[in-house]
Amino acid sequence: MTTNALDVKFEDALPRLTHIELFSDFSTEDEQSVSILRTVYEKFSMRTYERGETIVTEGEKGEEFFILVEGHLQVLRKTPCDDVIAIADLDDTQHIFFGESALLGTDIRTATVQAKSRCRVLVMNGAEFLALCEKSPRLGFYAYKRIAARMQSSVKRANKDITVLYDALFREVESNA
Repeated sequence: MTTNALDVKFEDALPRLTHIELFSDFSTEDEQSVSILRTVYEKFSMRTYERGETIVTEGEKGEEFFILVEGHLQVLRKTPCDDVIAIADLDDTQHIFFGESALLGTDIRTATVQAKSRCRVLVMNGAEFLALCEKSPRLGFYAYKRIAARMQSSVKRANKDITVLYDALFREVESNA
């Protein structure tokens, strides 16, 4: 269920927004930061997902970015054999956001995110976020800097995982030879 009216006042949401990695360069003490975050917050809608509902589906196109406000969710991935494995259990105390690649353009989802409990998420369309960034270059600079850092970290982790798997495969082949 989506509602455009946010049931949380901006003033109450502001400290939580600055704890989200994407907006962590903004301060609750700086008037310009507060103004930018207010504009961003007003573009979000609130969506509720019940336990077991899928929020995003691996392989589908995605145009929305999400911030978990309340609840517990699970991140799932398909293996090459189409088995589904859980790769993370996350909750609202962790300042979780996902789907940030949609802020760069239409995204092909790399995982399925499913509600493990009743979840409430803030949702924003990536094109709307881009329009906000065009109006506020400071928002764009800091947000895209954070997205780039997050993607860089993901690439480093993936490279390390590939190396570990290669090493394990090589040792297995070597021991069977």
